[in-house]
Amino acid sequence: MSSKIKASLFNHLIDSERQLLDPDVRQSRDALNALLDDEFIEIAANGTVFDKHHVITRLPTEVVPQFYNQHFKGRMLSDDVAQISYQAAYRRSARSEFNYSLRMSLWRKSNEQWKMVFHQGTPCALFTISMDDD
Repeated sequence: MSSKIKASLFNHLIDSERQLLDPDVRQSRDALNALLDDEFIEIAANGTVFDKHHVITRLPTEVVPQFYNQHFKGRMLSDDVAQISYQAAYRRSARSEFNYSLRMSLWRKSNEQWKMVFHQGTPCALFTISMDDD
C-alpha cells in the first residue's frame, strides 16, 4: 500500500477540514454529524479529550474564532484511513492575539463517505500566515 494520497481525495479532505471551521457548519448539529465519525476523538491543546457528543453539543454554543490554515500535507495510512496535517492560527476576536498550532486529523472511509475520526491541535511557535490558499 502506497502512502501517497490521490489529489482528488486530498482536496476533498482539505475542504472537509475547512468546513469544520465554517461558522454555519459549526452551529449545525446535522452538518457536524455528517463530518464526524461516531468514534470521533479530539485532543485539545490543553490536553482535554472530547468525543463526538461533546463536540456536537459544544460547538454550536461557541463564538466562532477567526481561523487561518495552511501548508496542508496528506498521506494514506491504509486504503480507508487518511492523515491530514497543517498549520493553523486562530484568535477569538480581531483584537485578540493569535494562537498558533500544528493540527493533525485522521479521516476514515465508511460506506463510501470520509469522516473525521481523530483530531489534535498542538501549540507551536509563531509562523507567518500566508494569505495564499494552500
